[in-house]
Amino acid sequence: MQSFAKKEPPAHQARVFGPEAKDRVWLVHDGDVLYVDRNGNGDLTDPGDRVAAKADHASDAADRAYQFEVGELRVGGRVHKALTVAASAISQYADSVKDLPNAKAAVAADPKARLYYVSVDLDKAGLKGLGIGARITQLAAIRDGNGVLLFADKPADAPVIHFGGPLQVTIYGDKPVLRLGRDNDLVLVVGTPGRGPGTFAMLEYEEAIPKKAFPKAEIRFPAARKNGPPIRQVVELKQRC
Repeated sequence: MQSFAKKEPPAHQARVFGPEAKDRVWLVHDGDVLYVDRNGNGDLTDPGDRVAAKADHASDAADRAYQFEVGELRVGGRVHKALTVAASAISQYADSVKDLPNAKAAVAADPKARLYYVSVDLDKAGLKGLGIGARITQLAAIRDGNGVLLFADKPADAPVIHFGGPLQVTIYGDKPVLRLGRDNDLVLVVGTPGRGPGTFAMLEYEEAIPKKAFPKAEIRFPAARKNGPPIRQVVELKQRC
């Protein structure tokens, strides 16, 4: 990290690309400026690495949201498009977000603490989506099942979002409480886990996943009687949101 900054910046985030996470890009947020290692060489002083935020007219600086339209990245021999980073005050969100443990801890340490949103149109071999040039879109959107996405004060603590990595299916947000014989909501997402809360890189599935591909969930409920077998139920999830 010392190769690109003489003075340690206030917040860092590492992002990695590709199935084996060989290519790394750093983001550094400093007020209304975002520094982006566009070519993954570890140097944030290259031309174009400094990105100014879009105008935000909030009167109170503590409530101000920052949105950075970064655009293109060239790493690992691939060109990714439409990188967008947004930062918003945690205090502006609903209790379902503010009450998450790492969000509460962040606000306790700094009432102006912000959470982040990162998305990119990704050039990934074998997959096509609705992004620019039929690229797939992946995003780490504010929170996942482990908490909200926060930048760190030190490079060693920076969260890692793995774009273009191996895909898996997981539950969106908090684990639901399921009750036998009642209507239940079970929301799944496809994406790649990262390192740290909020880093799950969700895939926008339109075009990327065939319309007739439906996941199946096997649910096991506790036994109806003592020492009895668990109740097993398999459901096919056909509704897309």
